[in-house]
Amino acid sequence: MKQVLFLLFIAIALTADSQKTDLVTVNSVKPKKGQKMAFETAYKQHVAKFHKTDEKINVYEIMSGPDAGVYHLVNSGRSYADFDKERSDAPAHNLDLDKTFFPLLDETTNATFRFMDSLSLRSEVTAEAFVVTVRHLKEGLDLADYRTELGKAIRLNKAAKGAFIENLSVSYFEQLWDGSDQVTVSIRNLKDGFKSLEQGYYPSNSPGSPSFRQEYEKTYGAEAWDERVKLLEAAVVKTEVYICRLRKDLSSQ
Repeated sequence: MKQVLFLLFIAIALTADSQKTDLVTVNSVKPKKGQKMAFETAYKQHVAKFHKTDEKINVYEIMSGPDAGVYHLVNSGRSYADFDKERSDAPAHNLDLDKTFFPLLDETTNATFRFMDSLSLRSEVTAEAFVVTVRHLKEGLDLADYRTELGKAIRLNKAAKGAFIENLSVSYFEQLWDGSDQVTVSIRNLKDGFKSLEQGYYPSNSPGSPSFRQEYEKTYGAEAWDERVKLLEAAVVKTEVYICRLRKDLSSQ
C-alpha cells in the first residue's frame, strides 16, 4: 500500500489549547476483495460499542485513483500526552478488532500528523467532500524556508477578494516521524460538495483584477517571486491528488 494510505481527512480545523491538541492519528485500511460490505457492517458495530463517547472516530473513503475504496479511520484533537494513555477497556476493544475487524482486511497502516493553522486557509469550514493533495518533499529540504514561503501565499489569499478565493478552504498538515520521506498534506474542504469543482461554479474575479503573481510581486517584489518558483519546484519530489468523502454512517455519532 502506498504512502498515500497514511493520510488523514478531517473536515474541522483543529485548535491548539494548553496541551497542543493539534495531532491526528490515522489508521488506513483496505478491505479484502468481496468484503467491503462485511467490513462496513463490522466496523459500524465496533464504533458504536467502543468509540461512541471516547476516542471518537471519523471515517473517510477514497473515491478516486489506485487507492479508491481505502478507508481512513481518523482520531483527531490529540496531544502527545494521549500517547501515554491506555484505554481502560483495552483488552475487550482489541479482542473485538481481532475477531471482527482484522480478518476482513488486506492491509492496515498507521501515521500521525500535525495540523498547522498558520499554513491553512479558512479551515474552520465544515465539509463532507474533499480534494487531497499529498506532497513528498526532497530529502534534506530546509522545511523552515518551505513553510515561510507557504505562509506568504496564505497571507495574500486571506486578503484577496473574489468568489472563488473567498470560498476556498484548505487545511494543511505535516506527517510526524516519517523518516527521510517528509510528507505534507493539503486538504481542500468542499463545503458545497464535489459540484463546486465545476468550472465557473464560483464566479470569476472581475475583469482587470490582479493575479496572484501580481499581488505577490507587489507585496514581496519580482525577485522574491522568482525565488518562490525555484524553491517550490525544487522542494517536491512527488505529488498525488485524489478525492474522498466523509462516511458519517461509519463515524462516531
